[in-house]
Amino acid sequence: MNCEEAGRLLHAYADSELELQSALAVEQHLQVCARCRASFAGVTALRAALARACEPERAPPQLRARIVRELRGRGAPAPAAERRRAWLLAAPGIAALALVAGLLLAQPWRSDPVHRVVLHIATADNTAANLRTLKNLLDATPGLHAVVVAHNAGIEFLLRGARDENGRPYEEIVRDFRERGVEFRVCGNTLTRRRIDTTAVIPEAVLVPSGIAELARLQGREGYVYLRL
Repeated sequence: MNCEEAGRLLHAYADSELELQSALAVEQHLQVCARCRASFAGVTALRAALARACEPERAPPQLRARIVRELRGRGAPAPAAERRRAWLLAAPGIAALALVAGLLLAQPWRSDPVHRVVLHIATADNTAANLRTLKNLLDATPGLHAVVVAHNAGIEFLLRGARDENGRPYEEIVRDFRERGVEFRVCGNTLTRRRIDTTAVIPEAVLVPSGIAELARLQGREGYVYLRL
């Protein structure tokens, strides 16, 4: 892959939208090309600035309460109609859950009852929500073995000193997940590209050479179901 080809894919790579083969090619090119690494650093800096500038704002409590009162005042739909509406709204989510359950519970390449899933975290935008999803998945799937692979901005919560919105260190949260058997793996290429020393990674996480390659290995060789958070 040359610089022109890599340049066209940098935004998609930053958003984790590339297929594994293309993502690996971009990652390998970034390892040897300083100019493209600088371009990619600019892309990630722009995305971070846009995320900060576009943070959603919650409506004031008084306004929310007023809207709820007005909606209730318009009257509730008939029970049968409400049930049909609820089923229609829930159908996509039910289908998605059924698909994930089928992938987890019916893996033809496995003969043991332990299910395997690898969760891909590539951004820092929704870390708290992603970890809640992981907890819900563990609670709902006894015997699940989960691996979290973090690369790009997704490594932020696995660095020393990172805290959630309530000020709790992510290291404590990750330690709780480790006690439940969850493994956390950090992309070494991301650390190199961002010039972050390996000592900045919390001890509960394991360093792997390439996050994308690790995702490909777990899916292709070890039969893990892939979920992107």
